[in-house]
Amino acid sequence: MPSKSVGPVRPAKRPVVGSQLGGRPASKKTSRPAPCPSVTPKPAMGTKTSRPMATNRPSLRARAPHASRTFAGAKPRSLTSVPAAKASSTTKGISPLSSLGAMASKTADAASAIKGKGKIAGGILAAVAVLAIIAIVVINSGLFAATDIQIYGSEHVTKHDAMQLINLPENTSLFNVDPDQITEGLKQNPWVSGVDIQRQFPHTLIITPTERKVIAIAYISSDDLAWAIGDDDTWIAPLSTSVEVDDQGNVITSGEGANTLTGIDAALALAKHYGAVLLTDVSADVAPVSGRAVSSKAVKAGLDYARGFSSEFLDQVKDISTPSVEAISANLDNGVEVSLGDSDDIAKKERIVTKLLSQVEGVTYINVRSPGNYTFRNAPTA
Repeated sequence: MPSKSVGPVRPAKRPVVGSQLGGRPASKKTSRPAPCPSVTPKPAMGTKTSRPMATNRPSLRARAPHASRTFAGAKPRSLTSVPAAKASSTTKGISPLSSLGAMASKTADAASAIKGKGKIAGGILAAVAVLAIIAIVVINSGLFAATDIQIYGSEHVTKHDAMQLINLPENTSLFNVDPDQITEGLKQNPWVSGVDIQRQFPHTLIITPTERKVIAIAYISSDDLAWAIGDDDTWIAPLSTSVEVDDQGNVITSGEGANTLTGIDAALALAKHYGAVLLTDVSADVAPVSGRAVSSKAVKAGLDYARGFSSEFLDQVKDISTPSVEAISANLDNGVEVSLGDSDDIAKKERIVTKLLSQVEGVTYINVRSPGNYTFRNAPTA
């Protein structure tokens, strides 16, 4: 049998792998030839075996091949694309276009809301205008006309005097009545400080004057007059210095008193009646006028003490002498005379007097014109 060549035998034809030859893969799969009965001989010594190149698998990061291309010997893959518009859940940035769109949407909503509120506000204004018109018609109609006007007097303002001072327009109703106008009319009487108006529907109007509060009674001995002074430092009116009192010394206005007091005693009883302080030794050049403010410095200083003393201490004060500012003094019910001087440090002066009266027996005189250097006298005790 003839011997065969020892050289390498060309292998049988096989499908060409594109990656081996570097060429384009065949578009069609070639038919595989029948297997050759001969065995491929081993390569000769010293020669390297021609190893086919391994087929490179496409990397996951590599671009997808063209749709018309396939890798030989590998099945084609189908890649699912992610829509670009769908943002990842881990994305922190916000698209400017989406922000502008959101702002535009909110602005449109706000404009719609404002437009709706504008319609509501317009409706409210229209309703208010209608109600105002109705109110004007009702006020000026006779539906609530003040046909029953009741005027009451007070302690020093009689009903007759009040009626003379009040001038109501013919079309007065319970709504358009003017309290200021009524007050100004009644204030022509110096006792009046204001007015109390009550409305009882549908036609009743009740008017009652309110009087000034009397803070002091100033007794002017030269004229034997007792003048009432209001808490607004206004001269109110002179009072009669002949009054009737009961057994306890209370003023009786009915004219059926047990005793009749005159002069300074009557002034003292009147001060007690009003819960006021009696000012004595008023200078003869003081000329009070009803409704005028007090201008005398000595009298004004006496009023300062009347307001500055505590109510507990005032209960012990019989009268305050006011011949001049420097010579103001208080006479207490227990007979003690207190030299006060001007109306500075009133509370401090009261504390000193109260302390001396409680700690020293037989005190008859206290001088607190200078509270820091006060003096006192007391009667000797057995």
